[in-house]
Amino acid sequence: MSEPTMNNDTAVAQALGQLTGELRVMHQSLTASIGVIRSDLRRIEDASNERMTQMEDRLTSRIDTMGGRITDLETEDKRLIEKVAKLSTLTGGVGGALAAAAVELIKRM
Repeated sequence: MSEPTMNNDTAVAQALGQLTGELRVMHQSLTASIGVIRSDLRRIEDASNERMTQMEDRLTSRIDTMGGRITDLETEDKRLIEKVAKLSTLTGGVGGALAAAAVELIKRM
């Protein structure tokens, strides 16, 4: 082999070595970047799940509170119905007594 061919072969080998080294560095860099992206995605997903859990807890609490309020309102409604029924009965009795008294007064006149 002549010396210029040997120099060309050496230059090609060196270029291939550099290219191989650069490809390894690029591969390592991409692998590291992918790892960072994956960890970021996991962190975002965990934060999102945590927010969803907090929202569910708040909604459950509000629904429970509303259920209690509805029960209280139903109980109060029943009490009011009983009071109205008692007052109606009392008013009816008083009205009946007044009507009977009026009839008696009219008979005696």
